[in-house]
Amino acid sequence: MGRRAKQHFEFEAISIDRSASESQYRQLENQIREAISGGLLTAGSRVPSSRRLAEILGVSRNTVLTAYEQLISEGYLESETGSGTRVAQFLPETFDYVEQPETPQATDGFEELLSTSGKLLARYASWMPDFAPLPQAFRPHLPAVKEFPTSAWNRLASEQARWSMRHLDQCDSQGYEPLRQAVAEYMGVSRGVSCSSEQVIITSGAQQGLNLVTQILLEPQDAIWVEEPGNAPANQLLELLGFRIIPVPVDQSGIDLTRVPEPKTSPKLIYVTPGGQWPLAMTMSPDRRQQLLAEAERHQSWIIEDDYNGEFRYTGRPYPTLSSLDQRGQTIYMGSFSKLLFPAIRLGFLIVPEQIAGAFAYARWLNDRFSSPLTQMVLHRFIESGQFLKHIRQMRSLYQERQTCLYEMLMHELGEAIDVDLPESGMHLVVQGKTPQLDQELMAAADRASMEYHSVRMYAREPEQVPGMVLGFAAFDQKQIKKAVRNWAQEFNQR
Repeated sequence: MGRRAKQHFEFEAISIDRSASESQYRQLENQIREAISGGLLTAGSRVPSSRRLAEILGVSRNTVLTAYEQLISEGYLESETGSGTRVAQFLPETFDYVEQPETPQATDGFEELLSTSGKLLARYASWMPDFAPLPQAFRPHLPAVKEFPTSAWNRLASEQARWSMRHLDQCDSQGYEPLRQAVAEYMGVSRGVSCSSEQVIITSGAQQGLNLVTQILLEPQDAIWVEEPGNAPANQLLELLGFRIIPVPVDQSGIDLTRVPEPKTSPKLIYVTPGGQWPLAMTMSPDRRQQLLAEAERHQSWIIEDDYNGEFRYTGRPYPTLSSLDQRGQTIYMGSFSKLLFPAIRLGFLIVPEQIAGAFAYARWLNDRFSSPLTQMVLHRFIESGQFLKHIRQMRSLYQERQTCLYEMLMHELGEAIDVDLPESGMHLVVQGKTPQLDQELMAAADRASMEYHSVRMYAREPEQVPGMVLGFAAFDQKQIKKAVRNWAQEFNQR
């Protein structure tokens, strides 16, 4: 038997910074990739099993698995059943036969070469989410894609894929008309919004919808009132487009119009999430809705009602939407199928006054023409066949069970250290430590447990004033929820 090859790289030396904003699996994959590229890990050499490396580094096995999967997909590692995971024989770098010129070093003043928009994008670039094929509890924003009826969707997709000349000519910038009709009918029944198909604009998601609204209704430097804390990516887009963002604090009833910062600038647009505030999850009260409409009328302001998860209400009947209450007709309703169905669908919709629907359609045509007709056709059939309503009802029941499970586990395992409310709707809970110190210790324990979450301060314009953690529950079953909370509590109790 030949001698075992000497290991030149000590895996015990890998440093995982648990306080860093960069995820643990990303830190791990970067260090292994550098070791391979630098020759410390040679072609064909074995790396520890995921279980063993997790024990060595004191991280979860899923963290190691995610890092290994990424390196395998990039060609740095290869895995065979029975022989473990090894460094690939032929690394990605070996295929770069042409010698590349040395990359010039960026100067310290490089950012000064960017436009005003470019500087903002560079500042916010860290918001770009990392793609991780195995999301861990409790990553926010995710619906229960494992529960989606893919067989029914695939059957309808196959049916619609048999295109005729009629299909090939379907390129309405306002959206596929049968889908718009189905959305209008559903909104009337489900959300009490009386509208025609001519008022529905199909978009490629909420961000595009927001962009279209600003192009048609606002002038440069117009003031926009937004919730604080609020939808940070949407606020960043508005800032990027050159508008003045005025954060208005929220309380348990929603946006608090008595706390508009001085001097009170009249807004051209007010952007709110009344059905389930992001990120704090409270539902805007009926009185606050009427106050908001009255204030918008006084200022002659438009309102965007972002109803990203209004279908998932678990207590009582839904409150009337702002759009259904607005007698002036200056509330734009914005919905998204990405949260209701699955993120990759990239379809949403606006409901706008019929008099300006043509302007929205033409703006869409100038931007990117239209969304994929095939996807719109499949979604139309999904709604028309009753599968959509059936799925929403099943998810509403499932999400309520998962919300209750998470809440009860949090109270049982961490109740003495946390404050947590059980909101009426939504796909996440917000957990706050009873003191600022406990808040920090809870986050540190969550990092040690390789638990995913968002800090509330991510979504605030003044982050030092906002404690708490956002925990998404929709995508995780009760077994995952219980295990994750127990691991978190164990790490917290060992602090």
